[in-house]
Amino acid sequence: MLEGKKILVTGASSGIGKATALFFSDQGATLVISGRNEKRLNETHNLLTGSGHISILADLSNVEQIETMMTEVYTNFGPLDGVIHCAGVQKTLPLQALKENHFSEIFSANVKSAQFIAKFLRKKDRYNNKSCSLVFMSSVAATCGEPAISTYSASKAALQGLSKSLSIELARNNIRVNCIAPGVVTTEMSLKFSKQLTSQQYDAIVLKHPLGLGRPEDIASAAAFLVSDLSRWITGTTLCVDGGYSAH
Repeated sequence: MLEGKKILVTGASSGIGKATALFFSDQGATLVISGRNEKRLNETHNLLTGSGHISILADLSNVEQIETMMTEVYTNFGPLDGVIHCAGVQKTLPLQALKENHFSEIFSANVKSAQFIAKFLRKKDRYNNKSCSLVFMSSVAATCGEPAISTYSASKAALQGLSKSLSIELARNNIRVNCIAPGVVTTEMSLKFSKQLTSQQYDAIVLKHPLGLGRPEDIASAAAFLVSDLSRWITGTTLCVDGGYSAH
């Protein structure tokens, strides 16, 4: 499905990013994977199918590190066919506990990183000028309210607005820009989130998924579609992959 494509996957050291990297390599892609945890990133790298993959350590809340990463990708890898931006943070913060630094941390990790990945991808010769796909990982929380995640929800809604504007701006460059909005997926991040809720609150969220909770592989499959040639006429949209959560 992705034979011959060169793709950057961020947040590849765990969760959805790791599952995406593994699935993409099975589908024939050559990958650059990035993450902040060297040990976990190396574990992902060692599980990839095929050869020619590279790993880059980077904190994507830091614009200088994003620029360095994108320069290194181009220098060692050439033009990209796609980017799946899975890196991000989730924090459970009731309004009374929210501090300014929490807000800044969440928006830097989830929104600023996406904005500047797009900026540095857009530079001449860094993308396949015939067809390139940029995919941001949003969330159903962008449109479906839950308590104590207002800042996280706002950051994921911002990604959807960002993708719409970028999809128009970058269409002339043949760069498509879309979002995926997962429901609750069984990852380390969702496990940490569940521990910050009461059992009743978490059970209520589970019940909102008619098809049950998702697996990281469910999101990886959707990402593969959006980065493949099968979605060549799709840009500026958000694909909900949520087991029916947003249907309520």
